Amino acid sequence: MKWVIFLLFTSAICAMQWMWQMDNHTSETAYLRLKNTLDLATHDAALQVSQAALDNGEIRFTPASRDVLEALLRSNLKLDNNNYPVQPNMFRSSDQLRVLFFDTVETGCPGSPAGFPCTYINSTYNYVDTIKGPSVVAIISMRHPRPFAFSQDKSFIVGGSHEYKGY
Repeated sequence: MKWVIFLLFTSAICAMQWMWQMDNHTSETAYLRLKNTLDLATHDAALQVSQAALDNGEIRFTPASRDVLEALLRSNLKLDNNNYPVQPNMFRSSDQLRVLFFDTVETGCPGSPAGFPCTYINSTYNYVDTIKGPSVVAIISMRHPRPFAFSQDKSFIVGGSHEYKGY
């Protein structure tokens, strides 16, 4: 009887550790998927430049850059038109992806008269980045997937930028 109780107790501990590890692995995978997708989306958004300004040796982003960013996020994360995940998906279908912040930096960071390089600071979302040229900056948010609910119920807030260095 002693061995049966020991085996049941050990099995329960092992099952809890396995569920905790799966929760952590899912959390890390979800964060990396959001970060990689945002990096790709800011890259494609940064490609939306005005040809006329480019002919004059300047980089000016077109208004379509935000639309391209959102379209790429929807495509790569398998979201519907309202930014809700389409199943099967790593994220829950009730959790909406939100673009919290989008900015184009063409002549220097806000509040920095020196131009480039500069330190881009968004104190609302605690995003800090050193930018060395014209850039697209975006911050997104998505709920944590939590398959076993061992981790905190929170939202990932992911920021990223793509720049034309030394331009």
